[in-house]
Amino acid sequence: MIRLLIVDDHQIVVAGIKTALAHEGAIEVVATAGTARECLEIVCSIPVDVALLDINLPDKDGIDLCKEVKTFSKDTRVIGLTTYSQVSFIEQMVRNGADGYLYKNTSEDELIRAIITVHSGEQYFSNEVYQKLLNKSRRQGQKQFIPKLTRREKEVLELIAEEFTSQEIANKLFISLSTVETHRMNLCAKVDARNTAGLIRKGIKLGLI
Repeated sequence: MIRLLIVDDHQIVVAGIKTALAHEGAIEVVATAGTARECLEIVCSIPVDVALLDINLPDKDGIDLCKEVKTFSKDTRVIGLTTYSQVSFIEQMVRNGADGYLYKNTSEDELIRAIITVHSGEQYFSNEVYQKLLNKSRRQGQKQFIPKLTRREKEVLELIAEEFTSQEIANKLFISLSTVETHRMNLCAKVDARNTAGLIRKGIKLGLI
């Protein structure tokens, strides 16, 4: 069971997240907080596996709070869940230890996927976030941004490179065909590829294969 803390000062948002997770047996909302102070009191008093942090809080921004959560509770994984899409906010959250970053318009499925992914020790950023980081690196002529893949995405990518069909990959990994197609779509978005050929070419170029 993943013990989740929701940190947001808008009760309607908190209620919406609780509703979205109500039927997810692997995740339990153990506490909610409307301020940074409440958040720190909670992580210092009870075990929290994953914390969803809004950036805009009444007493402190979530960027600074992220660093404090990581200081007081090293085992707590942090996902920024916000309406702020500026690259500077994303980069600051990552520098302060964030394990993921999502926008509040994310789907229920992606929210659950992100929580499970960061709990497993990996990072999770929505496709929109990856695109913003990619675009910034291109504009500034920096070294190309190398996306972080989940363990499952790595497995799917390797099998695609070995010329397995989607159905064969589904059978091999004991997952549904639709899940394989979702991974394929996410992989294309992360490396900015339009099709499977582009996915393999860019995967090799970035050292992902």
